[in-house]
Amino acid sequence: MINKFSCHNFRNVKADGLEFEKINLLIGPNNSGKSNFIKALTFFSEMLKNADDGNLKSAFLNTVARNGWDHSLCKSAQETEPIEFTWEMMIDEKPFEYKLSFGVGKTVEQCNIVLEELNSAERLENYEQQFNYFCCHSEKIGLGKVSTAIRKGQKNRRLNFAIDSKETIVMQFKDILLNNRDIYGSERIRVDIARILYQLQKYFEGFRVYTSVGLDTNRMRNPAELNCTDEFLNDSASNFTNVFNKYKAEDIFWKDLFEERMKDLIPNLKTADIVTAYNKLIFKLIFNDEQYDLSDVSEGTLKGLVLNMLINMPMGDDGSLLAIDEPETNLHPAWQKVVGHWIQTSGNYKQFFISTHSPDFLDVFTEEFKYGNVAVFVFDDGERIKKIQYQDIADELGDWELGDLYRTNDPALGGWPW
Repeated sequence: MINKFSCHNFRNVKADGLEFEKINLLIGPNNSGKSNFIKALTFFSEMLKNADDGNLKSAFLNTVARNGWDHSLCKSAQETEPIEFTWEMMIDEKPFEYKLSFGVGKTVEQCNIVLEELNSAERLENYEQQFNYFCCHSEKIGLGKVSTAIRKGQKNRRLNFAIDSKETIVMQFKDILLNNRDIYGSERIRVDIARILYQLQKYFEGFRVYTSVGLDTNRMRNPAELNCTDEFLNDSASNFTNVFNKYKAEDIFWKDLFEERMKDLIPNLKTADIVTAYNKLIFKLIFNDEQYDLSDVSEGTLKGLVLNMLINMPMGDDGSLLAIDEPETNLHPAWQKVVGHWIQTSGNYKQFFISTHSPDFLDVFTEEFKYGNVAVFVFDDGERIKKIQYQDIADELGDWELGDLYRTNDPALGGWPW
């Protein structure tokens, strides 16, 4: 999971070594940076997962373009200042620190990675500096250095290599190996460093990011094509029926679990299943002794189906992070509490980041917040993010719940626009 994150000069986000828990709640007024924070936190993941989404020559350039050439750099920053990200995380129980800095400019020619490095985040008593696996562009744009060791104390040489500043090392590493005899000849680089890079890539590819307003419920309602075998929900959840059908076909108990958890929202639900008609897949629900397809049910029910699948259902084994922007949209307060309980009991992801405006949703996290298992981050419009801990607001909270402080705009918690 991500232990710490820093971000400078990306839109209106400024984060200095923010420390996270398994569940992280983001609160604050509109335009305070919550959605941009999720974009920053998942920037590298988006780049890896959508490498071919765009018409530019690299995954990095395509990701910058999707985020907006003229909108990525903080408005208060100078044009020559780089955007800087630092993730400190645990991968396979080993601590890593990954840094990525780049300039955006106004043209493709001005957009370059100016620093990319991977360090060990382990703090060793006998060494002043962290162990560095590789570092690119720090001495000269286009020049990288990689270690022939994988930890402090091993015999080590630094080998130089040429690297394109318009793409990350993850996307170029195979070519770097093939084009450099010394690097390919080092087993620690060819095997061990390559394995670490692969683990880093798989970790970030395990991020799932959704925004409630981005869910396309109109397309969800339409019958689905038979030949789609998508493994994960897309950004709009328009392939919900196909994903359900895939996992049901592979494991009948998957469908049983889906129905069982859906009964938390619809207690008299009898079944949720797929039927085939006119070479199309149609998702059906039976409750209140009536049969409904997705064109019959409410927006809230559609959102509930999607959230059930995202939070409760096992889909692959690489779920490292789930981020949802405003999951409470269209949900009754009672359903919001159920979804909050789902998040706290889910074992499908190592970490959650949830932005919300709902005090009813916040309420359900109060007890775990007191035990330090849930972190609350308050955003304001001054590019400031404040982590709230229980000891900071214990007196104000008393026997109340988190949502009570939020409802009353208590300054101890904050998060209101005035």
